[in-house]
Amino acid sequence: MTTSYEPPADIWEVNASLQLDEPLEGENDPRWVDTISARGENSLLRLKRVLGVNVSDGRLTRPPKRGYYLFYGHRGCGKSTELRRIRNDLDTPDIYYVVFADATLELDVNNLRYQDILLHLAGKLMERLNNDCISIDNVHLQKLQDWFMERVERQAVTRELALEIETGGDMGVGIPSLARLFSRISNSFKTNSTNKEELRRTLQNYFTAFADAFNHLIEAAEEAIRTTGEDRRILFVIDGTDRLSGDDAQAFFVSDVHQLQQVHGLFIYCAPIHLAYESNVIGQNFNDTFQLPMIKITDEDGLPNHIGRDAMREMLYLRAAPSLFDDGVADSLIEYSGGHPRDLFRLLLNAFKHAENDHFDELSARQAVREAATDFRRFLHPEDYELLASMDSTRASPVLSERARNLLYNLALLEYNSFYWRSHPVIRTTDAYQVALKALDNDLDG
Repeated sequence: MTTSYEPPADIWEVNASLQLDEPLEGENDPRWVDTISARGENSLLRLKRVLGVNVSDGRLTRPPKRGYYLFYGHRGCGKSTELRRIRNDLDTPDIYYVVFADATLELDVNNLRYQDILLHLAGKLMERLNNDCISIDNVHLQKLQDWFMERVERQAVTRELALEIETGGDMGVGIPSLARLFSRISNSFKTNSTNKEELRRTLQNYFTAFADAFNHLIEAAEEAIRTTGEDRRILFVIDGTDRLSGDDAQAFFVSDVHQLQQVHGLFIYCAPIHLAYESNVIGQNFNDTFQLPMIKITDEDGLPNHIGRDAMREMLYLRAAPSLFDDGVADSLIEYSGGHPRDLFRLLLNAFKHAENDHFDELSARQAVREAATDFRRFLHPEDYELLASMDSTRASPVLSERARNLLYNLALLEYNSFYWRSHPVIRTTDAYQVALKALDNDLDG
């Protein structure tokens, strides 16, 4: 970590520099804070063990031949940053050859299918091999070349698309040529909806041939890596697939999971938290799941969790210097964030909008909370407040209903370690929540 970094000491600089959806590059970013103890669960340690990494000495010991894993948590809880930390920790000459893809940057997460991801991963693998100057005999690449020529270039519906993809590049067999080819395919997925559907149908209709060609590429790539003196496996880490919602998430992680698993290798997919409570299908379809829980700022008994609050305060002060906060304001923002990192920063930006001076005062903090509560009021229904009040009062586990899953997805219901749930603190400031809580108390008294 660099020691030259200084957090913004000007309130205007705080607003200009803070990006809500900016993942950090793990320990390499001076704003990174280790939150494992604050979350109360070391999912990363368990994940490494499952992947065959001996954490005591860092050696790779009998890794699984195949594995499909889910890394899930609330949107904005820090999954993207932790996935990059996983990539950095495991991508070493003695452990794994990590191929990392970010669907939010490289694909269209608002319209994403398994075909998009798998074609993109094939391209990302070839891109990395090319950048690392690792060569593979052309005979091992011919299957992918043949798949494109026979199933894309020669099909009437995709012939024009194939010519468009090939424009400006050679079609010789080899890692550089195929890397460019698949990069153009990914760009087509991202920018052209008509091309996207044509390619998807082609891949769906001829998927077995593609999966066989991809598997052959993975085997050949691992053999080529071994010839460089590095005995390590390929590990695919995919970020951004947690942004899928509703039918898209159901299709990707449930309906189409068989296609994902026809490509043989090791894969870590980022998943939305509500999927963990859909059914037992997720547990049956994936080898294991790993959760990144919310940072716990309050324990189950209602007492403050100082480890969690200290971690949140450190994160806050790395985005805005302590001198910018009036007494008690930083603690107030932390309290109403619920231990959700992105919501802490959202409250900070809200407070900036309402601050009348060059610092964050109590009034701007209260208005920031009010604005966040208004955002929830726009989509919550009376039944939602009743469920949230009930869970807060009884500490009961949520009924695995569609309503509870929606509340998890929309961040109205936050999950912490040890299956501990609480409503988002800003929701508790609303009149509708207080009405629901009072009605519940009356029912319990009666």
